[in-house]
Formats: sequence, structure tokens, C-alpha cells
Amino acid sequence: MSNHRRAPTSTFLPLLFLALTLPGCAGLDRPAEAPAGDWNTHRQQLISLDQWRAEGKVALRSAQGADSASLMWQQHGDNTDLLLSGPIGLGATRIHSDGKHLDINRGGELQRIDISSPDAIARATGWDLPLAALRHWLKGAPAPDLAIQSLDLDPKQGLLLHLRQADWDIHYQHYREFDGLRLPTRLHIKRGSTEARILIAQWQLPPDR
Repeated sequence: MSNHRRAPTSTFLPLLFLALTLPGCAGLDRPAEAPAGDWNTHRQQLISLDQWRAEGKVALRSAQGADSASLMWQQHGDNTDLLLSGPIGLGATRIHSDGKHLDINRGGELQRIDISSPDAIARATGWDLPLAALRHWLKGAPAPDLAIQSLDLDPKQGLLLHLRQADWDIHYQHYREFDGLRLPTRLHIKRGSTEARILIAQWQLPPDR
């Protein structure tokens, strides 16, 4: 790891979460079998989906420790609004990003990070976070600005099973259909000693998409 200073404990979960990682969450009922799908068609649907809301849980583990929280993620174009809360002494933590800045608000204390340069988060917190990629990975799509190191598909459903980008491994363990679109409900993300499990209980999509 680099010599960058480490993030304070109070921002440990939100900062690492934005980098991706977590361990065991409870499962969801298996959905009915979906008809055979085409990956290219599905991927184009995900690319065009730039407004959505997801609610669920996140569990995190790294060499620094382990944590878990409930999450509510809203995406509108390049604008991200994330609320983390849970029984871990975290309180409510609100995170906002417009693609250029990252604002972390916890207990009335605001931390702003300029993320316009690729290593900005690493310099400010000590963590190298693929912030821009996460919103794509959550939907079950590769991040468009990162090279695809490997990609495995379900041949019947045309959905991602495994994706590797920027040395992060993203495993898609479960999907459900929401408003006619198959979206992930259970993900496992890992790089090195950092891993995360994300359980999404509900996706809300715009009615006019």
C-alpha cells in the first residue's frame, strides 16, 4: 500500500464502500427463470439507464476491519446521492458526488474532496477508489472508461456473471426483474484484502425510461 495517510475511522465505511467491498448478507428468493437474453441488447438498456434508485445493505471487510450498513443510492446522470446508516455507530452519513467533487456529511461535519484527477481520492484519504465505476457495476454493466480484463456471461440470460476491471473482481450472484429490466440484487466485489457484499432489495426506475 502507498504511504498516503489513512482515512479516519468515521469515514472508513463510506470511503471504502465507494471503492467497493463487503461480506455476507442474507439472500433473496430465487426469481422465476428468465427467457434467453442477448447481452448486447441488455447492455444498451443499462447504458441508457442513467436515473435510478436502489435500496439495500452493504457489508464490508478489509485489513482495517469490518462494517455493515443500510444504503439508499440515487443516481441522476453524473450526480450521485448516497445515504448510509446502520447499527455500527456510523450515524447517518450522506455522500454526494457530481463527478467532480465528493462531499461526505456526517453529524453535521462536511468533508469535500476534489476528484477531478484520477488519484485525488487516494491523495486525500489514502484509498484508491474507483468511484466513477461503481454506479455502472451496481447495474450489472462494465464501466465504459475502464478496460475490461475479463468478462463472463450467462449464455441463456445474457447477464454478467463475473467482471474484472482495474483489478477489481465483481461477481454477480443474483438478479431479479424490476419494471421489465433484469438488475443485480446480490454482488460480491473484491480486490486484494478488501471485499464487499452488496444486497439490493429494491430498484426504482423512472416510469418513462
